[in-house]
Amino acid sequence: MIKILPSGTSAILSYGIKPVRNAKAKGRLGRGPREYSFDFKSVFLRSFRTNTHIEAILEAKSELFIRNVSLIFRFKSPRLVRDLVVWAESYSGEFNPRKSKSIPGTLSGSIRRKGAWAIWISETTGVDGLLLKQLYPANYPIVFECRPLNHTLTISWEINHHLGIREMLHLPFVVISRGSLERLVSTWRHEWKAPTTRVFPQSERIGWCESGELKTQKDLLGMLNAIRKKKIGVNWFALGPQYASQIGDWLTPKNLGHMNMYVRKIMEQSIAPGLRLAPFLASKKSSLAAEKRAWFVRDDKGMPITVKRYESARDNCYVLDLSNPQVLNHIRKMFSLMREHWGFRAFYLERLGDGLAPGIRHKKNYSAGELLNGAAIAIRKAVGNRGLLAAADLPLLTTYGVWDAQVMMRSIEGNHRQMFIKNQHAKMTIASALLHRSAWNESSWINTAGLLPVGLFNAQHDAASSTLINAITLSCGLVCFSGDPREIDTETENSIKKFLSLFAECRKGRISLMPKTDGDIDDLLVVRNNQGWISLFNFSDREAQIHLDLNRLRSQLGVSAPLSAGNCVVFNSPEIYVSLPPRGHRLFRG
Repeated sequence: MIKILPSGTSAILSYGIKPVRNAKAKGRLGRGPREYSFDFKSVFLRSFRTNTHIEAILEAKSELFIRNVSLIFRFKSPRLVRDLVVWAESYSGEFNPRKSKSIPGTLSGSIRRKGAWAIWISETTGVDGLLLKQLYPANYPIVFECRPLNHTLTISWEINHHLGIREMLHLPFVVISRGSLERLVSTWRHEWKAPTTRVFPQSERIGWCESGELKTQKDLLGMLNAIRKKKIGVNWFALGPQYASQIGDWLTPKNLGHMNMYVRKIMEQSIAPGLRLAPFLASKKSSLAAEKRAWFVRDDKGMPITVKRYESARDNCYVLDLSNPQVLNHIRKMFSLMREHWGFRAFYLERLGDGLAPGIRHKKNYSAGELLNGAAIAIRKAVGNRGLLAAADLPLLTTYGVWDAQVMMRSIEGNHRQMFIKNQHAKMTIASALLHRSAWNESSWINTAGLLPVGLFNAQHDAASSTLINAITLSCGLVCFSGDPREIDTETENSIKKFLSLFAECRKGRISLMPKTDGDIDDLLVVRNNQGWISLFNFSDREAQIHLDLNRLRSQLGVSAPLSAGNCVVFNSPEIYVSLPPRGHRLFRG
C-alpha cells in the first residue's frame, strides 16, 4: 500500500514576474503530527494533512507576486519502484507530442509523471491505489508530480497574483481517497460533471475554418461551391483571423463592407456563419494596444507583458486583463456586435489559456478560475445560448458549463498542418489523448480534436494518420476541417466522406477502454464504442502482437458477439491474435 510519510516534507515558493525566483524551505512540525509550517521570509506557509485531505494556507509578510507554491511529500511502497504505476489527468497544453509518457489518462511505470487535477499512484495496476484530486471549482489549478525513483510526490497550487501585507490565502483542498483506478476516477469525473446543466447542440457538429486562403468574395464563393459539390455536410463555416486589420482589432475588418456580404453568402448555402479568433490577444500594432494601454496585463515596471505571436502577427502579442470590468465590457460588446450586426453564430476561440499569463492586473487577487470564468460568461451572454462556442488552448477544468465544445489537445501554433500531416509522434500523442479523455465527451462539453487540415485525409497510406482519424471518429463529438476545400482531390474527398459517415454513427455512442497490461502499458489499447465498433491501437514505433481473450472482452467491454474485420473475416475463436503495424490500428465491427 502506498503511504505518504509523516516526515521529510518540504516546500518551494516561486515568485516574481520577471525575473522569476524560487525559494525552498524545510517543514517544521506544528501542533499535530501532520501539521507543518514553512518560513520563506516574505511568505509564511502552513499545511495540514489528514487521511482524507491536504490543506494549505499562505500568509504574506510583505507585498509579493506569487506564481505558485508547492508541497513535496515523501512516500513509501512495499513493492519495488519499477512496479509502481501512475495515472494523471493534465492541462490541455501540458503534454508534449514528442513524449508519449506525458499523455493524459494513460498508465505509466517508474518514470517521472506530471499532470493536473488528479493523480493515482499504486503498486501495480490490479490493486488499490492512492488518488489525489481537485474538486469543483478549479479556481487555483493544482498540478501533481510523482517521481517514483525518488519516492516523492509534489503538489503545486498555481496562484499568479499579488498578496498584500498580512493577506491570507486559503488554497483549495486536495482530497485523498483509496481504491481502484476505475472506480475512483469515474467518481471524480462524475463530481465534475454534476455542476453543468448545459444542453449541447445536436446539429452543429461539423465545421470548416478557413486558414488565410480567403482574400476576396470570389475565394469565398469558390470554397462554398467546392464544399457543396463534394457533398461535405458542413454545418458552419468560419472566417479566419486574417479578416481583421490587426490581431485584437476584431471589430475593424480589412474591408468592413464585406462582412455582411460574407455572412449572407454563407447563409445562402444553409450554413451557419462563424469566426475564428483569439479574443484575449492583441498585436502590438493594433489600435486596441495604442488606445487602451491600461487594458493589458503588465509587468512590475508597468509595461505590457507579451506572449508568442498569433497567426499572421509578426510580433508577440499583448494579453487583455480579464480582471478589468472595462475589458469584460469590451469583450461583451465585441461579441454582441459580431452576432447582432454582422450575423455570426459560431465562434472557434483560440489561445484562451493566454488570459492567465502571469503579470499585474487591475484586480491583483483574482484566481485563474475567476479570470477565465468571468470572460467566458461574458462571451456566452453576448452570443446567447444558441450561439456555438468552441474553446481551444484552454486548461481543461478552469471553466465549466459555458463552452459547447473544448479542444482536447494542444494546438501547435502556426504549424498545425505540418504537425498533423508529418509528425508521427504528435499524431500518436493526439490519438491517445483523445481516446483517454473520451469520458468528458457529451457530459461536460463536446470533445473535439481541433482544426483538421484536409491534407490529413490525403495520407491514408500513412498508418499514423489513419490511426489518428480512427481515434477522432470513435472519441469526438465535433470535427472542424481547415484548409482550402477547392484543393480536395478525389482520393481526399472519398476519405473525408468515409470518415464523416462513420463519425455520424460513432458520435452517438460512448466508448470503453481496455489497456493491454501484459507489456508496455502505454502502447497498446483496445477501444469499444457502444454503437458496435471495436478498434485495436498500437501507439509504439514497432510492430506489436495483441492477444485478445474473449472472456476478458466480455467482462471488461461487454463484447458478446464475433468480431468482423469488414472484409468477411470473422474472429470467433476463444483466443484471437492480431498483428498491428507501428503506429497502426485495426477496426472491427462487434
